Amino acid sequence: MNAKPILAASLLLNAALAVAMLLRSSPPPESQPSAGPSKPAGNASFTPVPGKGSVTLAATNTIVRKFNWESVESADYRQYIANLRSVGCPDKTIRDIILADVTELYDQKKKLVRSGGKRLEYWKPGMAAMMMGGGDDETRNKLKAIDDERDKVLRDLGIEPDQKSQASSLLGQIDNLFSFLPEEKRGAVMKVMTDMQTKMAKTMESGQPDMTEMAKVQKEVEKSIKALLTPEEALDYDLRLSNVANMMRMQSAGYEPNEKEFLDVFKLRKSFDDEFSMMVQPGDLPKDEQEKRAAADKKLKDDIKTTLGEQRYAEYERAQDYNFQAMLNAAKKSDLGVAEAAQVYDMKKLAEQKASELRSNSKLSNEDRTAALQAIRTETERSMQQTLGEKGWQSYNKQQNTRWLKSVSPDPTPAPPLPVPAK
Repeated sequence: MNAKPILAASLLLNAALAVAMLLRSSPPPESQPSAGPSKPAGNASFTPVPGKGSVTLAATNTIVRKFNWESVESADYRQYIANLRSVGCPDKTIRDIILADVTELYDQKKKLVRSGGKRLEYWKPGMAAMMMGGGDDETRNKLKAIDDERDKVLRDLGIEPDQKSQASSLLGQIDNLFSFLPEEKRGAVMKVMTDMQTKMAKTMESGQPDMTEMAKVQKEVEKSIKALLTPEEALDYDLRLSNVANMMRMQSAGYEPNEKEFLDVFKLRKSFDDEFSMMVQPGDLPKDEQEKRAAADKKLKDDIKTTLGEQRYAEYERAQDYNFQAMLNAAKKSDLGVAEAAQVYDMKKLAEQKASELRSNSKLSNEDRTAALQAIRTETERSMQQTLGEKGWQSYNKQQNTRWLKSVSPDPTPAPPLPVPAK
């Protein structure tokens, strides 16, 4: 157990006060008459008083038991508490000392578990949850068991766990996020990131975020962080915390890249983002910058297609579509997967294609076109319900997901209410 410096200082202060009170309450020694100035025995000092026939002795050889932390600390927490009480330590201070000590003890156990956990698979969609949650399922279960054991130990000692012990779990998750860095660099990087939050807040002082300014702050902060890191550490930082990597993970469900695919595409997209931040919308740029960005975006897509190949690029593109992600999430509600979501996605593309052909057919009357579009929507919805199942369709059939169906054919106009007969 390692005593906490601040709490230890508090305890030492209490012990010193106790010793001082003890000395103050001790009866003074009997005074002896003196024949004149002379050096007292031992280490006592004397000061002659002018005009007086006696001297005042100040004893300096009083033996006081020296306080030391080892005399109080114990491996047995119950004995530790008893020792603290015996030197006059207040209950609140005792609670703070024990709480901090137990929390640190179990934090060390959690560090050992994290260090032996599964390798961080940064290319997988659930990686963010894995980092912030403490690792893979097995590691998370072990960490939870340690937290539960810590809380039981505290309660058995009569100390209710509070935010201090709970906050250690969050700090452990943050520590896991920066596990790729040596400990001496983690604090410096987190300080830069804290400064970034302050600067980001200033870009929102008007209430509306200035995305251009926020992009500038982000680049400035990344440059400061990279100056602290080796090239290998900088890449690890980007793969965990950059906007590009986070966006790629969000868009990878249903595409499921392997490590090489993720890394190859990441390098291409990160290079693009370094020049044209994804935080800035193309429409917010001057016209010449818009044209430059459009050309760079086309080249990026061509490069990714060349890197992945035709089939994998099609799956990559599909996974970036919000509509596909919504369909995949709905399919999972019915214990279905990518194949069923892909079928529904193809239904969407086919319905939109047929609707476009009908609208461009000038030979159709408005009535026939409207009826045909309504038939496409009705058939598409029926097929989607069959494919997704009841639970999946209920999950998907929400306004934010079905706008494209309304663009194929609007909802029927409700019939006007019947007139109320006059009395």
